[in-house]
Amino acid sequence: MKRKKLLCLLLSAVMLTGCGLLPQEEKARKAPVNKISVDTQYFTTATVARGDVAKCFTAVCNYGKQEVENLAFNLPNEILVGLYVQTGDSVYEGQLLAEITPGTLEDEIEECEKVCRQTDEDLKYYTQMEGFELERQKLAKNYGRKYDTAKLDDLTAKRKDLEGQKKVADFKLAEAKDKMKGRRLTASFNGVVTYVREVRPWERTNTSTFITVASNETGFLTTVEDTDIGLFKQGETYNIETETDTIPCTLYAVKQNKRFDTRYDLVFIPTDPELEFEAGEMGTISIVLEEVKNVINIPTDALRKIGDKDAVYVLNKDGMRDIRYVEVGLSIKDTFSAENNRTEIKSGLSEGDIIIIR
Repeated sequence: MKRKKLLCLLLSAVMLTGCGLLPQEEKARKAPVNKISVDTQYFTTATVARGDVAKCFTAVCNYGKQEVENLAFNLPNEILVGLYVQTGDSVYEGQLLAEITPGTLEDEIEECEKVCRQTDEDLKYYTQMEGFELERQKLAKNYGRKYDTAKLDDLTAKRKDLEGQKKVADFKLAEAKDKMKGRRLTASFNGVVTYVREVRPWERTNTSTFITVASNETGFLTTVEDTDIGLFKQGETYNIETETDTIPCTLYAVKQNKRFDTRYDLVFIPTDPELEFEAGEMGTISIVLEEVKNVINIPTDALRKIGDKDAVYVLNKDGMRDIRYVEVGLSIKDTFSAENNRTEIKSGLSEGDIIIIR
């Protein structure tokens, strides 16, 4: 019995000793932080710089003949009554080159012009009389006098009737002149006749090219929208950039584009007549619309929107990227030239900071 008690005591001691040998629970370790250096980043970076930011209008120019015009009568089987030029002749804008029989159109135009002049005079008279009568009735009303409105009504009705007559007369005149244009070929610009189709006395006209006129000047040509035409002034000098040179050129001609009503064709002639260019040589013309000088700026593609704020990613000294909120000024997003895509930074960055573009 004593042995059993002693054995139990020994087993209890061993068990208590074993519990004391169990290792203590360790605290959970933090995950290691892997700092990514600039060299291992798959980023496109840029250094914040100081310089000029300019918003420009840019157009592509193509060197060659100003214009070539193929002229044809739009009425077939008509008798040619006059051919006034031959190949090699110099012509001026508006010059009559050839014509076919006018028929009764000359008399029709003369009669329409007469009606238009008379209608204009009558309309001017009745408009003036209507104004006088209206003023007279206003004065009578102010002084409490009686007045008859019938006269004013008659004058108003006559004026409106004349306005309708004028629209009809103007339309008939324009229609007659348009028909006459189809019977006369005139030069649209100063140039040289390069082709005249031979017509024998018994032949009649057709609708194929009858006369070709080419400009006697060559220059850089471009086309702009009518919303941009105000940027240019005929006779002024502009610089055109080619791949190798900057060429001062004078804006020689501004003409409505023949295919699009909302566009204009511009022709720039080099100021140095000794310069030679190959046909088809390309150049660009740029006009500064807005500019800020010597400001801190970054590539526009580096800007991001976070909420309603502008921000950029900046690489810190540990190679990590930080968000930096910025205040922007003039910002350019030029689809023509990526080099011009710069944004002025008013605050939030310092010169020399490394930013992430993408």
